[in-house]
Parts: sequence; C-alpha cells; structure tokens
Amino acid sequence: MGLPVRRLQVGKISSVYAYRSELDKWYLERQPPDEPTDKTKSSDAATFKTDEAPQADVQQDSDTGNGSGKFWPRVAMMTAVFVVVLAAGVHYYPVVMGHFWPTNPIAGKMRLFVRPFANHSGDPQQGQFINGLTDEIIAQLGRVDPSHLGVIAATSSELLASKSIDELGRLLHVQYILEGSVRRSGTQVRINTELIQVSDQTHIWADSYTGDMSDISGVQDKVAAAVAKQIHVALPSAVTTPVKIDPAAYDLYLKGRSYWASRELAKSVDAYEQAIQADPNYAPAYAGLASAYLLFGNVPNDGLPPRLATPKAREAAQHAIQLNPSIAEAHCVLANIAMSYDWDFATAEREYQRAISLDPNYATAHEWFAHYLIVRNRVPEAQKEMSYALELDPFSPLFNAARAETFYYARDYDAVISNTLSILERHNFALARFWLASAYREKKMYPQAIAEFDKVRKQSGNGPAMLMAYGHALAVSGDATGARKVLSELKELSRSRYVPALYFAAVHTGLGEKNEALIWLEKAYGEHNDRLIYLGMDPLADPLREEPRFRDMMNRVGVP
Repeated sequence: MGLPVRRLQVGKISSVYAYRSELDKWYLERQPPDEPTDKTKSSDAATFKTDEAPQADVQQDSDTGNGSGKFWPRVAMMTAVFVVVLAAGVHYYPVVMGHFWPTNPIAGKMRLFVRPFANHSGDPQQGQFINGLTDEIIAQLGRVDPSHLGVIAATSSELLASKSIDELGRLLHVQYILEGSVRRSGTQVRINTELIQVSDQTHIWADSYTGDMSDISGVQDKVAAAVAKQIHVALPSAVTTPVKIDPAAYDLYLKGRSYWASRELAKSVDAYEQAIQADPNYAPAYAGLASAYLLFGNVPNDGLPPRLATPKAREAAQHAIQLNPSIAEAHCVLANIAMSYDWDFATAEREYQRAISLDPNYATAHEWFAHYLIVRNRVPEAQKEMSYALELDPFSPLFNAARAETFYYARDYDAVISNTLSILERHNFALARFWLASAYREKKMYPQAIAEFDKVRKQSGNGPAMLMAYGHALAVSGDATGARKVLSELKELSRSRYVPALYFAAVHTGLGEKNEALIWLEKAYGEHNDRLIYLGMDPLADPLREEPRFRDMMNRVGVP
C-alpha cells in the first residue's frame, strides 16, 4: 500500500508514527480525478486539522451527503492506516501540532496542566514575575509525588495557554488543570487558584493564599500541598521548612530564569549574580548561575571560553549543593561538567542519575542525560530518555529538536528531516533548522543543506557555530572558495570574541585538509570544547576516523 508509516525501535519497545504532511500527500495522490460538476469543492476538504486533532483522527468533510463522494473512500484509507499501525507496533505516536505525543501514558499516573496564571496586579510590569511564579509552582508540583503525578513543564504550558479544557485533555492526556491569578502589591502577594477535573470540567476546588514576598516559598508549598490533597497523591515524606527569601533576590532570580530560557545568557548571569548579592544564602540562585555559566561556555553559545566559564559554573553548583544538597539543577550541572569538561563519564552518569532521582519531573535533566547517552554510543537509550523529556514537555521546540538530534546520531537522516520539518511548521527554531541542514548534508543534498545553513547563519547573526556549519557544507559540496571565505570570517570574528578551535577544524575537515584539521582539533582539546566528545559519533568526523592522531585524541577524552 505504500503507507507513510514509520517505526522507532528503542530497545525492546516498538513505536509507530506518521507525519501529517506525508499522510496528506499519500491521501491526495490516491484520489480519483474529479468528475465534471458545477459545484465548487471546498479548498480544504482534504486537509487535516493542524492545531487540534491527533493525526489519526479523520476530519469530516463538509460534503458527506451528495457532494463529491470522496468521504467514504477517505475513511477507508485512514482506517487502513490504523490497521497497519496497530499491526506494526506496540504504541502509536501521532503528530500533534508538529510534535510527537504518546497516546498511552503511564497507567496509574495522574497528569496535571498548570495554565499560566493571570496578572491581576493592574501592572503590566509584573508579567515577568507572575510568569516566573507560575513556572516555579509547576516545578514545585513536579516534585510532590513524581511516581504518581506528572506535571506538564513550563514551555508547553506557555505554548498551550489558550487551549480549551477539552483540547488540553485530548492533546496532553491530563486529568486536571490548575488555573489561577496573582495580585502583587508591594511586598504582599495573593495567589488565587482553582482546580478543574478535565473529564467533566468540574471545578472541584478553589482557594486563595496570601503572604509576604519573603515567604513566597512557603506560599508555593501551600499551593502544592493543597493540590496534592485534592488529587490524592502523596506529599514528600521529608517535610522541609520553607526558606525565607529576600523579595528583591526572588525577583532577580525569576529574571535570571526567564533570560536563561530565552538563552540571553549574559543577562541571565547578571540577574543571578545580583540575586546572590541580595541574598547570599539563596541556593536556587546559585544553581541558576551555574546553569547560565555552563551554557555560556558551551556550543553554540560560545560567550566565554570553557576554561573561563566552566570553573565558575562548577563553583556555583557546588555552593548551591552546600546550601541545599537536594537541588537537582546543581547536580545536573556537575554531571554536564564531568561529561563535557572533565571527561569523567562515571561521575557524569552518577550525577545525572542523582539529579533525576531528586526530581524525576525535571525535563532538562532527561534531555542532558540523553546527550550523555549519545556520547557513550547508547543511542537507543538516548532516544528513550528524550521520550521522558517529551512526556513532560511535549511541545518544547528545544526538546523536539533534541529528539531529532538523536536520529542524526543514529544516522537515520530521513527521520531527522521529517522531525525537523514538522517542528519548523510551527516554530522558526534555529536548532531544528540546524539539524535539518545537517541531515541534508549527510544525504549529499548539498543545495538544500547550504540553503538551510545559510538561513540559520543569518538567523543567528553570523554566530560562529552556524557560520562554521555553513562553511563546512560549502566545503563538502565542492565550493572550496566559499569555504575559505568562511574560514577568513571566523578568523576575523576571533579578534573580537571567542571562536572555538573546533570550528576551524570542522571546515578544514570538509575541505579534506586532514593535517590542518587535526592541528585545530588539538587546540580544541586544550580548550576542553564541550562538543569534542561528540566526534566519536558525529558523521562529520568520518573522514578522520582512520587517522592515528584522531583515534589517540578520542582515547584521551574517553570516547568509545
């Protein structure tokens, strides 16, 4: 039948999925020619819903009566899709707004969606504070009883904020929705909350909490405890005393989180450092600072050389753990440092597992651990770990792009292309375009690769990482002149900012200049570039694999 249905094998678990655009094309190509008629056919009669229904649902045509007569053949075709899907695998992953989402959530586990709280302060400038407060409550709820309660993460909460209760229930398989509003006046904050049961849209509970900003942690604890009681999940066995927080420090902390999420890392570092100055004992601010410094020294951000950024990240993470040993974010940062800077993989895995055990609903920990598994040549496990991240944050462009990255390292370039095109239908997300272009390059579809790398290069403002990728694509396509021009641009950029040696090595590799590439790779080794360890798996490094100096370097960084 040629149905465009795909299978993903992760260990012993088999999953089957399809893409909206491919099913559309498959269906349209199999339609009989239109019979002569005076009736004008609706222009969208053969399209699927793109922002509501899972792919497997059939949207009923408007002409099901005496119209074109295509409705029942279409039902038959889509029924055939169901038959093939059900016969081929254990789970079906439909496309929902360009993202994958399992239709069989874990049995016995409640799922909760927190709609971004409304600003009732009468002051638009309080928006960032209220958004940050919502995110903190989401995180707090995620730690309540992770084995029985899954809480949809902040990114998906923001992207789906306007969806109806019915839509949220269908898209996310949540049983409950928490809504609320916040009113802040000076140092006083009032949070109004309401819990809704999705199945019948019953408002089963509502309450208000008022407190001083210095006790905002206690107010959040009360909200989380009340919600847990209503949906019958267990509170943490270890009850902690809420920490008093300087209100100014909390505001600055939320700003740091917001800047970190948008990858404005210099601003994030500044906000966290100010928060620490306001309250030197506030552990989350140190953990946030650690995350910001870590990413600031990592590809593709490259704001600081790793030898400057990583020690600062390590120091902040260790200080956070001294203040609060159970803070998962700090353990996650130490895991990343052990992996990408120290090349101490045993410590890295232990710290990732520690972070996940402390906060199983911390989606970033699952994503970063998936990267560790890629580096260790455990790609099926990495794909499974990314499924955990996506279970928590299914509409995150970052996590969906990271899922595509796992396919890239599995060398399943068709899956990369399908995944990233699906993301780009909804988000002009640079990393999705980067992995799309990378897959085109590996399939030797050089015009498409160069066009996409050119777009992402411009989108990044000629950022060194994307400029390198563009130059490498030019090189492997045979445009040596264009690639050498990029090398000159990277050299010029390095006069005013940090440009990793790895980027020069990549372009020289594309040009077939192995000696020059290996010289630059040795410099990247000295820099402790975080992507160096990926070269053991990256197809980009294939031309170097038989070189003794390359094999020696991979041995030195502990890559299998």
